[in-house]
Amino acid sequence: MMRVKATIVVTIKGLISQWKQLIVVYAIFPLLLSLFMGYTQRDVFKPEVNMDKINITIIDEDSSNFSKGFKDLFLSEGIKELFNITDKGDYIFTIPKGYEENILSSNDITINIDEKERVSRSNETIIKTVIEEYGKQLTETMMIQNKIGELPKNYKESSLEEISSKLKEVSKGNSIKNNMVKGEKSLSSFENQGASLMTFMVFSMIMGSVAGYHLDKENGSFKRLMATPITKATFFNLDLLIFFIYNLICGSMYILTFRITGLAFKDVSLINILAILFFQSILIASIAGIIIAFINKKMSNILIIIFMYFEIIFGGGFIPLKEVTNKIFLVLSDFSPGKVISEAYRSVMVFNSFERIEKYLIIMIITSMVIYVISLIKVKLRWEE
Repeated sequence: MMRVKATIVVTIKGLISQWKQLIVVYAIFPLLLSLFMGYTQRDVFKPEVNMDKINITIIDEDSSNFSKGFKDLFLSEGIKELFNITDKGDYIFTIPKGYEENILSSNDITINIDEKERVSRSNETIIKTVIEEYGKQLTETMMIQNKIGELPKNYKESSLEEISSKLKEVSKGNSIKNNMVKGEKSLSSFENQGASLMTFMVFSMIMGSVAGYHLDKENGSFKRLMATPITKATFFNLDLLIFFIYNLICGSMYILTFRITGLAFKDVSLINILAILFFQSILIASIAGIIIAFINKKMSNILIIIFMYFEIIFGGGFIPLKEVTNKIFLVLSDFSPGKVISEAYRSVMVFNSFERIEKYLIIMIITSMVIYVISLIKVKLRWEE
């Protein structure tokens, strides 16, 4: 435990002494690069201009009088000025089978609304309002008809007004529920750069971690520590701890820079961002660990640079994948080494949901564990002898 504390203190002191270089590499440089690349790619990520009318497609799986009535709602006076029914709408309404039967039985019904792509929040509000009001009116009408049907003939007309008034108080709930399935938010060019350039920075962190390790070897610190009563596995784990702290701080600087300037991550939950940053730092530390366990200084630099260039070309930061049509290029982009990290950041900016990034975090931690186990076996068998 004392060694761990000492390692943490020494690492933080070392980072503080290099704060100027770190700010340049992980804050100023990526910010300037993002501004330049984001500006040149702004038209590629520009959201489509919304039409005056909301384009909708209605899929009727019930084919009943009531489902026809729902479709006619969007053709009625006033409403038709807001909506345009087409086969290629931005919003797809699905009327489920059993729609009429459930309404007649006063059961809840869900009309699914699938948004192809995030178009406009105001559109969502309009759609929600229209369906809720339609649901209230339909519920009220059905309840009035049922109640009046139960009354004696001579009492129906005199009680109609009173019953209608009472039903308005009772029927505050909806017989129709609308379920908005949110579409994917369109990221701005700067937000895309924020996610993509992080992978470029990841390779810089790996290179920095490995270079720091080899610097210790060259100045004699490594040999002095190996001469102490400490196992190679413990020494290796302490190196990984140093890598983790280094990567966590550098990654935080990057995220903080983009968040403060408002270029990216500005509306994202801090917990979600920290979760990605934490697991990302573990992954980077494990990758740096397997490199120092298996590869010498010269070969490690060559390997990191090769992967870095692969990420630059196929990662989507410098060449927008939205504009690429070549299938081979797109297939290779799926194998870009930093894809899991960039996709995690894109997902968190789009959905701001932990569930949406959970799979990426699982991939990171499983990959880290596998790499760590392989590295530890190698260290225990033969390392730096």
